[in-house]
Amino acid sequence: MRLKGDQIDEMIREALTEEEAEIFDRVFDEPSIFEMVTSMFRGKLRYLAIGAMVMGIVFMAISVYSLTRFLATDDIPTMLRWGALMVLSMTAVASMKIWHWMEMQRHALTREIKRLELQIANLANQRAG
Repeated sequence: MRLKGDQIDEMIREALTEEEAEIFDRVFDEPSIFEMVTSMFRGKLRYLAIGAMVMGIVFMAISVYSLTRFLATDDIPTMLRWGALMVLSMTAVASMKIWHWMEMQRHALTREIKRLELQIANLANQRAG
């Protein structure tokens, strides 16, 4: 019989004292997407995240501008240049977005590792005491 994640969590809560259950609920609560996004702007890499967001906005503005120039011209070589600039700037925007999502994933993975460390420390204390 396989246990689902909720069943395992419930079994863990039943085995804990009230104080440990309160810590368990606080530590193991999953953050919302808004909290995950804002967590990128805290910590050591916050300036890199801010810079990447600013660059993403700049590249988005460049892509919109190049699209309007692309649509406004009739000259084929000029259209190709504006189209290439638009494609390159949209690629840069996509790259910034991918980096942001990878950074959010890194933060989530770090949280999971910290949770495991907490569980191992609790097990070590129970075995010692």
